[in-house]
Amino acid sequence: MTEAHTYAEREQRKRTIISYAIALGLYALLFGAGFLFDLFHPQNLDFSNKTLIVNIQGPVLNDVGKGSPVEKKEEAVVAEKPAPPPPPAPKQQTPVAAQPAPVTPAPAPEAEPTPAPVVPAVQEPVTPWTPGERGPGSRISSSESSVLSPGEGQVPWGTGEAVRITKAEKGNTVETTLGGSSETVGQSLYVPIYLNMPLPSVVPAGLFNAIPNEIIPPSTLIASAESRKRAFLNYYTKSGNEYRLTNAVPLEVREKLWGMLEDAGYNAEQADYKTGRTLNPVVIGFSVTKDRQLRGVELLQSSGDSDIDASVLYGFKRASFWNKSGETIQGRFVYRF
Repeated sequence: MTEAHTYAEREQRKRTIISYAIALGLYALLFGAGFLFDLFHPQNLDFSNKTLIVNIQGPVLNDVGKGSPVEKKEEAVVAEKPAPPPPPAPKQQTPVAAQPAPVTPAPAPEAEPTPAPVVPAVQEPVTPWTPGERGPGSRISSSESSVLSPGEGQVPWGTGEAVRITKAEKGNTVETTLGGSSETVGQSLYVPIYLNMPLPSVVPAGLFNAIPNEIIPPSTLIASAESRKRAFLNYYTKSGNEYRLTNAVPLEVREKLWGMLEDAGYNAEQADYKTGRTLNPVVIGFSVTKDRQLRGVELLQSSGDSDIDASVLYGFKRASFWNKSGETIQGRFVYRF
């Protein structure tokens, strides 16, 4: 005999059955929605990590050659078709007396066409320059704001206006041009160029005897007059009332001898190496790296005397520059006599 349930138990059982039915209905609804979504929105397959083998029909290859493609001609295809049957023979007709054909006058000869004038080909414009870093071997153009770098075209001096430093020494003038603003690049050390120039070939005896002691003001003795004269005689030989240059003076020694001559009263503005001569300005191209190193020093224009050119190059390389631009700066140095 079935046990009778109370009203509360029957209501609880009814609510449980309804809850299960609702849960099953929701699961069925979600499953159906997912099925329909996959049906109408197919997913893209990712083959990035998979190997695909695709069979592509290649060209027809010649059996005799080495892989050269064979062109299919329409004539070959037409030749393979059966030839059409020959047309039936025409019926014989009664011959008719031929009538003379009317004489047609010959056409007048046409005038030969006048040949068209040959137009010269228009030269293509030169490719414009692209900025870049100037390297060794560059050439300076006539422009004041750029240099000509091989393979790079016209290269600008740098950002900002060019910095020009001018000096005058013993009748000569010096001009240094640096690419960049005055706040980013400049010269920190300059050694007078004339102290490296060729020495006079003849020095009067009175000038030699007047060589004094070498003193740093106010009274620090560096070298006595006698020791300076002995060093001078390593390159000059006395001949009567004068001393003649008999041995070549190295570049690194010239500054000391020029100091002796100037201390004795020699006028360097009237030096022998430029008296009665016309010397071209010496032009030097160079670069200053971002770490203040002097690079790419090259003689761009000669004075006409190789000894003077070597003197200017040697003196210029003794200078130093500062660079805060963060990049390599181009420069030009001109020494005029």
